[in-house]
Amino acid sequence: MRKPYIFLIFVAIIVLCLGGLYFENMKFTKAKNEIWIGYNYTKFGKNVIKFKQINVEKQAKLNQLEEIFLFSKKIEKPIVDLAKYDVQLTFRSPIDVTVEYSSLLWFSKSGAIIKINGFNGYRSVNIENAKSIKNIINYIEL
Repeated sequence: MRKPYIFLIFVAIIVLCLGGLYFENMKFTKAKNEIWIGYNYTKFGKNVIKFKQINVEKQAKLNQLEEIFLFSKKIEKPIVDLAKYDVQLTFRSPIDVTVEYSSLLWFSKSGAIIKINGFNGYRSVNIENAKSIKNIINYIEL
């Protein structure tokens, strides 16, 4: 009569250990995409865009950045100088080194203007979302 209970306790312990291992792996999953950031140096007389890779530790930050981009508000005519963007962001897949999409960003006092290449039109985000974007990409004010 005791043998089935011992077997069930042993199975329960194995299931709990495997569940904890799975949870820890899900909690610390590395980012599946890479972000490359290019600063626009044409403001300073140089006609150069230098790209560098941004190290994003968690996939959740990339998901947050993509949500900000996708749920931003469409606008007809942006009130910024379109030739002088602040940052060019490129989302790349590290596995096959292909560019998933690229976007241009203009930061302003009221938030940010986003132009996602591949989509028509411009989008805007509020100040809080613009600060989140700056934190995620480690933006350096030039």
